[in-house]
Amino acid sequence: MTLYERTVRGAHRAYKLTLSLLIGRHCRFTPTCSDYAAEALIVHGPWRGGYLATRRLCRCNPWGGSGYDPVPRRAPKRGWTCET
Repeated sequence: MTLYERTVRGAHRAYKLTLSLLIGRHCRFTPTCSDYAAEALIVHGPWRGGYLATRRLCRCNPWGGSGYDPVPRRAPKRGWTCET
């Protein structure tokens, strides 16, 4: 586990133990928005993962959708291959 991944998981755990208890659990999606954000940051990195987490938080409102919404899988890297 990298330092980045440990930091994200630690921040997520701290959020779950503190702010989540104060705010309450009102997420309309599965996995919850905080779980989604942590996984997106780990899988896609800080820039793309941050974008995905922000987009998800904007959709989590009374007029938005609900249900199962997993983090999209990472696309395979495109590039030159050396096949003989």
